[in-house]
Amino acid sequence: MVTAYYPAEIAHALRARWVQTEGSPLPEHAVLTQFLSIIYQASLLREEARPVECHVVLATAAQLTAPGPLATGPHVVAFGTPRPWDEQEIRRLSPAVARPATLLAVRQTEAGELVLWGLLVTDTPWDRLPGSPAPTAEEVPPVLVVHVQGPGLLTCYCGATRVLTLRAGRIDGHGFLQFPTAWSRGRFGEMVAANSRLGLAEFDLIASLGHHVQRRAVARVRAGGHGGLLVFVPPGAVAELMAPGGLLRPKYPTQELGGEGRCSQLIHAIIARQQALGDVSWTYYQQARDPELRALAVALDHFADLMADLMAVDGALVLTQNLEIVGFGVEIRAPHIALDQVHRALDLAGEHLQAEPADQGGTRHRAAYRLCQAAPACLAVAVSQDGGVQLVHHHAGRIIFWSQLA
Repeated sequence: MVTAYYPAEIAHALRARWVQTEGSPLPEHAVLTQFLSIIYQASLLREEARPVECHVVLATAAQLTAPGPLATGPHVVAFGTPRPWDEQEIRRLSPAVARPATLLAVRQTEAGELVLWGLLVTDTPWDRLPGSPAPTAEEVPPVLVVHVQGPGLLTCYCGATRVLTLRAGRIDGHGFLQFPTAWSRGRFGEMVAANSRLGLAEFDLIASLGHHVQRRAVARVRAGGHGGLLVFVPPGAVAELMAPGGLLRPKYPTQELGGEGRCSQLIHAIIARQQALGDVSWTYYQQARDPELRALAVALDHFADLMADLMAVDGALVLTQNLEIVGFGVEIRAPHIALDQVHRALDLAGEHLQAEPADQGGTRHRAAYRLCQAAPACLAVAVSQDGGVQLVHHHAGRIIFWSQLA
């Protein structure tokens, strides 16, 4: 049975996950519950047939206005008279704050009431996805931000850091899409093999960047609420798998022009830049202020966003394990594969398994199972419309999957 969470429980869960510092206070429980309750009710409304989508920040003007040049930093627009904090005001104002860089600003009065006092406009989107280069403290102070993405779908942030998500009555944690070693070991090394001069630090960074691209693409698909299927194939197996009569029938076969694939080019450029800067680590990548490195990071994120867009087309998105796009809208043709049973991994190592009927999942999941059974070197990531994620592979004669919500 799935537990349904209500604003009071969400407030407790948020406080338990919140990183409390001097500059990031949360209001008392009753006020926080009221704040979240109004947002939740607003998420269920529609404005001129459109679902309410917006960002809301709980902060005072002093917390949002930092000293500095007027041309940089957040732009705060205060209302002449604060407006009531209720779901109808959010509904009416939601078209004005549709962009992720524009937020409704709410504060608590001295009397303890909540009021809607203005708008916050930032130079860049507030809610960067996990793994993206970290913003500066001047860009994003550590205050509570709630992103309303649809009916009952709320994501809470401390500044730019995602804290929890309420989705379909369930609370997801702040982590996202852990990649089991047993799923990815040895599967994404081809781009590394092309340059044997790279050391262990570079190998680790390549793995982190590749995982980041996949996480971001899956996060975008989940946010869109449409689900999708992502398939990885060995570069040397593309021709056979996608040939006439093969297991993969692409409606839109593709070929990236210019030699090496875009993602590999960007990852190698990032490594080269970090080598020049003297630190080849994932932590440095996330925190770097170097303009050239940040531009490369933006380009890598754009590639992940392209992956998410292609996954919105009916069928699977197929990439090589070099992250080179080879087709989308791909039909998996494996009706001859008999598969009665799959195994759910109960830990990241895949050492503890639980057998389940193969027909228990949806269409995407069953297609992923059959493909990995027929072509054991392939990997698949199936995203459900409700936000669930399964990582599927073949090991020791069995189809194993990891199921994740967070």
